[in-house]
Amino acid sequence: MSMRVRLLGTIVGAIVLFFIFSVVAARLTLTRDLMDQGRTQVTNGSNAFAGYWDSHKDQIRLLIAQDAVSDALRKNLETGNTKALQDQLSNIARTSGLSFLTVVDNRGKVVARGNGGDGGSLAANKYVQRAITGETVSSAIVMTPSELNSEGLAPQVGADVKSGDRTVEHVDKGLAIVSAAPMSDQNERTLGAIYGGVLMNHFYDLVDESTHALGGQTAVLDGDATISSTISEPDGTRVIDTQVPHYAGITRGTPWVGADTEGGTVYLARLDPITDDQNTVIGARWYGMPMSQITGIIDHMTETFVLWGLLAMLIALAAAVPVVQRLSNAIAKRSEQVSAAAKELGVAIVGGEVSGDHVAATKAAVERAGQLITELSGVQGGPKIAELQAVNNELQGDMIVIDTLSQEMSDRLQQAVTRVAELNDVASGLDKLVHGVTTK
Repeated sequence: MSMRVRLLGTIVGAIVLFFIFSVVAARLTLTRDLMDQGRTQVTNGSNAFAGYWDSHKDQIRLLIAQDAVSDALRKNLETGNTKALQDQLSNIARTSGLSFLTVVDNRGKVVARGNGGDGGSLAANKYVQRAITGETVSSAIVMTPSELNSEGLAPQVGADVKSGDRTVEHVDKGLAIVSAAPMSDQNERTLGAIYGGVLMNHFYDLVDESTHALGGQTAVLDGDATISSTISEPDGTRVIDTQVPHYAGITRGTPWVGADTEGGTVYLARLDPITDDQNTVIGARWYGMPMSQITGIIDHMTETFVLWGLLAMLIALAAAVPVVQRLSNAIAKRSEQVSAAAKELGVAIVGGEVSGDHVAATKAAVERAGQLITELSGVQGGPKIAELQAVNNELQGDMIVIDTLSQEMSDRLQQAVTRVAELNDVASGLDKLVHGVTTK
């Protein structure tokens, strides 16, 4: 594998690892931060929904208190005009948005009901009892089947509640906000009390108003059963008369926050307990926002990171390829220079070896000439032979010096041979580094 490929692979690998770690870290951070923000938003929405609930309860209390001082109601109660009193209660309930409105005497006996029906008695009703003693009270309560029947509200409550495992439970109790206030004559003597309220089962004004103002979705639970909601089924109908499995988590009065699937949609939801005047949990308020609002932002941001990351990778690679190419070309050029230097040094070594051989041959010729001069001097003497002998002796002295220099050159040539081998190895290594295989 060539250096170019390995270097580019290393750069690409580093960029990809950095990119993957960055995307994962960004997604985890976004998920954590957006979930925290979602919980905060759901908590704020739930608190606002609680404000609407309390406001509705105060409104009912105010309506009942105003009706308690109505001169027309008081007059008909004093005279015992049941028919006129019933008509008045019916009109007041209809115009005020109350589910029921009932007047009792000072012994708790029912004088008239806005929804008609038998008289009966509310002497055992603790709120009516407190009203007869002069106290105006209001609370959320669970109305029993007998109370619902007496007020003509049983048909509004009766429903089959579906649970997650498709089992069905029939519900015959109702969750209501009620209020009771004393009714007195002009001398402040208690004549009786007026008792009324709103049954929340299949009553949608409160949840619709809250959802319109707050966004998100809202619901009211009677126990663990959804009795009123703005949550939609896939077909567009309301999610109603279904069990909420997380209700068990708030029975001690502690809110619950988490993922809840309703109508096929996953919500980040919060359940807040609804209590009666004894702080007993009797129902819950549900507020939620689709989890897709959070996951959609996370997915969108992740896709954005990926797209921009890929673009950054392409830009980085586009910038890296020329750099790697220039580096590879520089090393290849250096390889060629080293190889050429090795060749030149090899030629010098060959020349040096030839010169060494010539010195040896010359030395041998000088020595042979000396032998011949010695032989001639024994046969024939003379000044010329003596002069020749002197010249030959001088040449032999020079040859000794030249031979010594030749030996030194031979040693240096051996070192040069080693150096050439090293240069060839370097050139081969550079070539292999650049091209991945040895080409020379």
